[in-house]
Amino acid sequence: MPPLGYRRTVVAAGESVVQHAGPDGRAARGTLRSLALLVDRLATLGSSPDGAQGGSAATAVRDAMRQVTARVREAPVQCRIQEQQFVLDGEPVDRGLTRDDPLLSTLLVRCLSLGVGGITVRQGAAPAELLTLATLLARRRAADDTPVTNDTPTSMSAVAEQQPRELLRSWSVLVTPADQPGGHRLATPLDGAGGLAAGTSSMPSDADAGISAAALRGAGPTLVRLAAATDDTAGSRVVDALVPLIDQAEFRGDARLLEQVAVAAARQAHVVAGGGGRLALERVMRRLQHRSSLELLAGRLPYVEDRTMLLELLARAGETAVDILVKQLLQAEDGAARRVYFDSIVQLDIAGPMLFDLVRDSRWFVVRNAVALLGEMGVEQADLAMLPLLQHADDRIRVAAARSLVRLGTVKALQGLHAAIDDASAEVRRIAAVSYGLTPGTSGMVRPPAVRLAMALEKETDEDVALEMVASLGKLGGADAVQRLFRLAMPQQSAGDTGEASREAWLRIAALEALVKARGSAIMPHVETLTNDADPEVAQAALRLRG
Repeated sequence: MPPLGYRRTVVAAGESVVQHAGPDGRAARGTLRSLALLVDRLATLGSSPDGAQGGSAATAVRDAMRQVTARVREAPVQCRIQEQQFVLDGEPVDRGLTRDDPLLSTLLVRCLSLGVGGITVRQGAAPAELLTLATLLARRRAADDTPVTNDTPTSMSAVAEQQPRELLRSWSVLVTPADQPGGHRLATPLDGAGGLAAGTSSMPSDADAGISAAALRGAGPTLVRLAAATDDTAGSRVVDALVPLIDQAEFRGDARLLEQVAVAAARQAHVVAGGGGRLALERVMRRLQHRSSLELLAGRLPYVEDRTMLLELLARAGETAVDILVKQLLQAEDGAARRVYFDSIVQLDIAGPMLFDLVRDSRWFVVRNAVALLGEMGVEQADLAMLPLLQHADDRIRVAAARSLVRLGTVKALQGLHAAIDDASAEVRRIAAVSYGLTPGTSGMVRPPAVRLAMALEKETDEDVALEMVASLGKLGGADAVQRLFRLAMPQQSAGDTGEASREAWLRIAALEALVKARGSAIMPHVETLTNDADPEVAQAALRLRG
């Protein structure tokens, strides 16, 4: 999970998602198979890890949950389904392997039946998010299926152009629908313009206030002429006609007409590039930078297909555009619109002063959005503004601050998270435990002592948090960390822990795996002694690690 600035390297994915897979992608396939195992157990056993529906079934699901969580802890997942085949990190999975592996084969069939086109999981995704993902994949498709989303702010946006844009979306998990034929055709300046001229474009409904159908039809011929203007003279003539249209649309609050003109101009700018007509188009672009025009265009963002073109125009306005989009984000009444505005602000990659001001707002949801935006955009200087939020009374704000701080990964951010290891929120403690594991690779930071983490582990009651703590002890790898892991992994009588409560197999196995990560072959003699452990699960894990 280091520091999760993934959007800069892979579209709608995680940070460099190929670095972990190796030449043959075994690690990525292993992660996918662990997800397939969890899906299979949820589908066949019909239980959840909390044990509410039966002890043995819940235990089996919980074991599968731990496996997939451990896999995702080490690397992100980027999976596409193309031509009825898994594609991991851009590399197709061998059809024979999928066919011969019942788990992968069943998962593929489920994805195809649900219309899944892609699965993206951030490195270090929370167990609850992974369970939600597996639950979605384990269900049978119903006729009235609707996208499973929430209001958690995140920049994980869909790669498909058609609706629905998402089948599942949470902080660290995104499931997108399968592509439709023609869904990614590149638009041209004539798209929409010809329809407007003929009066066949998608006309606004009666509910679309402030939009004149007659004005849209009247603008059509001018936009057609714009698409054909490839020299300065023709371009100037068309622009002379367009600017008054923009003035009138702005005056009436006609956002739909303004959108049509703005998108057509932006498309034409791509067509002419630096050639004839470019200077004339710049007049239109500058005119559209009026704040009132930008506000109207921003209001159209959740409803347009060609969002990129509008964002190009908004990007020219810099901090003014950020200010407008943030206000739209706070005023949006539905989750889908909020996510559009969130994603748009991140894509602009401009951190205006307004975001820093909102960190001190009295409304929890405003603070959460501001913190999430600053973290997603990688604004490192925001760490000082976020650190006090780790002491906030509202756990929703503390969780948001912790997530963004770990994403920034600065020295101050990680040091602040180390101190949050005793927080009342289990999710904050889990993220704090993650921060200990990130520290060894952080430039300019001294490796923190493992004592505080080990002490927190002794009193930890949440299994997911405890597993994260054990994994981070293995990443720290110091003498104190190894000693504590050794005590956890060994049988009680040999480790001298007779005063402690009996340790469950899952904790011993996690400690054993962390020891192998910390010491490698040096720990193998001790692993060998556990191949005959009284607990069959521990013995099986030792045999696997020895091999």
